[in-house]
Amino acid sequence: MVYCRKGNIDLDCRTAPVLSSNSPLYDGKHMNVSPLELASRFGSAPTAPDAPDALAASADLTAADHRRGEPPRILLATTGALPSTARLALELHDAGARVSLISPRHHPGRVLDIFDSRMIYRAIAPCRSLEAALMRTGPDLVIPCDERAVRDLHQLYRGTSHRGLRLLIQRSIGCAETFPVVTSRAELLDLARRLGVRVPPSAPLPSVGALDEWMAGNAAPFVLKADGSWSGFGVRIIADPAAAKAEFADMTRRASGRLALREMVLEGNNFAARSWLKGERPTMSAQGYVNGWPANIGVACWQGEVLAATCVESVSTLSATGPSTVARIIDNREMTDSARRIVKALGLSGLIGFDFMIEAATGAAYLIEMNPRCTPICAVRLGPGRDLAEALVARLSHRPPRERPARTERDILVFFPDTWQVDPGNPYLHAGYHDVPWDQPKLVRILMRPEMRDRYAVTRMLRRAWWRLQGRKPPAN
Repeated sequence: MVYCRKGNIDLDCRTAPVLSSNSPLYDGKHMNVSPLELASRFGSAPTAPDAPDALAASADLTAADHRRGEPPRILLATTGALPSTARLALELHDAGARVSLISPRHHPGRVLDIFDSRMIYRAIAPCRSLEAALMRTGPDLVIPCDERAVRDLHQLYRGTSHRGLRLLIQRSIGCAETFPVVTSRAELLDLARRLGVRVPPSAPLPSVGALDEWMAGNAAPFVLKADGSWSGFGVRIIADPAAAKAEFADMTRRASGRLALREMVLEGNNFAARSWLKGERPTMSAQGYVNGWPANIGVACWQGEVLAATCVESVSTLSATGPSTVARIIDNREMTDSARRIVKALGLSGLIGFDFMIEAATGAAYLIEMNPRCTPICAVRLGPGRDLAEALVARLSHRPPRERPARTERDILVFFPDTWQVDPGNPYLHAGYHDVPWDQPKLVRILMRPEMRDRYAVTRMLRRAWWRLQGRKPPAN
């Protein structure tokens, strides 16, 4: 359990690790609003001199206590365009929540008519736009849907003058004393190790000298990881120690203005410019390599208690270190136990994902990182105990979870639209359950569109020019 004292995390490590009972199944080959308006959302409007304390008092409640019987209000916050955010919104709405969205203009979910409010997440002023969205909607819970949104919530907590917002953020994602652990892969694994969770060897890499020390005691292969990255983009598997320093130097360069421009023009991602303008360099860590295949668990949790969980292992992935395009539903007690220990220790709330590697030789589950936000599996309804949206909305509504039927009885999940677009010959397209929102044709049509870089003649031309500038042959498409 976490005691929120200044910079101190007390751990209860009396429980022993649970050995996996899940045998290997697959080799993983493919693998602007005033404070008074905000106060009205949380309770009675305060008088001006006492506004901060009164606002805090109205927000310092178990969620929805101040409006018991009304549907809980949930705000989804994302700086990207992941389809899973739209599907999660649909599941939360079906579970009885009033859902709002703050996202970039091009997010596919903005076509849905289920939202109470749709607000723009502005790259030029992210915390200001996020603060305004929280004030406008007065949610009982805010769910971040990518790592940038998580960091923005942390920054807003530190910078806002509204105590009620700080309480809301802590209620939504956990105690502020744990924020540094949540955003550091090395600190997270160190915590997990002390909790008795099975993890590979790991170490922070503040400098190239730290990398030399790591390699002196750990043989290749090993993995370099950049904090704050996702979808495998900040992960490199190092098979040759001679290449490690070059890879480390490449990964720790200051954010490139040229790459930021490319992201803005070809991908519509204005948030890429933030890192460049701030001159950011990622914090690095090293992990031991686990010979096996990836797996993950999505959990719905509330104040340190896991409410529901879904375990899957990867069958196909976008790349060697990328996200799953096809996954198999499994029941892995070690993964579930590991997730419960960390959720309890950090006092987490909301939707969280944990990534594991299943060791091929033993079937043991090694925790490799935590995603402090919702992941695609969180948006798939798989029946009692695995219905994360229903479990979370039920807790917010002070009612027992309903037994909603699973979306499928199959054990193979084909994530839409990734598999359709990048691997149309995948045999699991014929055998697995496709998480296609057929009852939302506008959303389906948008998700089936090509990526922006391939959608227009001008972006295709610019993309080819970009590849030539890199001295590489442009892709066939």
